[in-house]
Amino acid sequence: MKERRYRIQTSQEWDRPLVIAQVSDFHNGDAQAVSKVLRRCRPDLIALTGDLFIGYGSREADEEKQDENPYGKGFLAYQENVLPLVRCCTELAPTYFSLGNHEWVVTESDFAALRAEGLIILDNQWVRDEERGLVIGGLTSAMMTDFQRYRRKYGSDADYPHWSRHTDRINLRAKDGWLNGFTRQEGYKILLSHHPEYWCLRQPMLCKKRIDLVLSGHAHGGQIRLFGRGLYSPGQGILPRYTGGVFQGRFGTMVVSRGTTNTVPKIPRLFNPAEGVVIECLPKKRLHASH
Repeated sequence: MKERRYRIQTSQEWDRPLVIAQVSDFHNGDAQAVSKVLRRCRPDLIALTGDLFIGYGSREADEEKQDENPYGKGFLAYQENVLPLVRCCTELAPTYFSLGNHEWVVTESDFAALRAEGLIILDNQWVRDEERGLVIGGLTSAMMTDFQRYRRKYGSDADYPHWSRHTDRINLRAKDGWLNGFTRQEGYKILLSHHPEYWCLRQPMLCKKRIDLVLSGHAHGGQIRLFGRGLYSPGQGILPRYTGGVFQGRFGTMVVSRGTTNTVPKIPRLFNPAEGVVIECLPKKRLHASH
């Protein structure tokens, strides 16, 4: 697990840099490796930017064990690495979680168990950190939002193969109310948004909104990287632009994590190590001293 560090200049008059640890695309992966990076960087806050779970596998076998599940009607017990990671995160710093497309498997009992561990789940909503002057929002994957509507219509047992045939109807425009309200808040605005294509390729075109820092993942670094560029990403296609790194917009910055694991065993990550991202947001009065 590689630790990748970025420095972001801000106009905030903090006493010291704000250290953010970003974990994206964990997919029930190696909690020990990720936790090692988190403990080493001593973050002020931790951002889990979607796909904490893995949304496919032996769901049918899991359903046969529902009566044995200590978390009730859910699948948290069968994604055995999720809770250890969440517990490490919440012990270290305030931890915020936005929902990616793989979170379709998460039930209300799973969400309740995660909240009981101290995880702050941001499902198309925002919260304030008054002490640091932060406003932290979470933009839910449109795929997840579509499935939530589908589940409400067809019941909580609606399965992925059935739902997946309806994904062409996904509405990629975020609800204007909460997101526009978020952008009008005073303070340093951080948005957890799983899909980097929402930056400028698809609605809600986050690069055009007054958001200081957008944190994304999903692209897995392009899976295979040649000459510093990924080969493919869902939502962006062949030779995608937004697979990892820092991107500057008119109003703010987007950081894209390459993710902490591999969910395509038949296509290994080549020249593309899994990474935990550490972002130092530098205060205004220290900008010149950082060079």
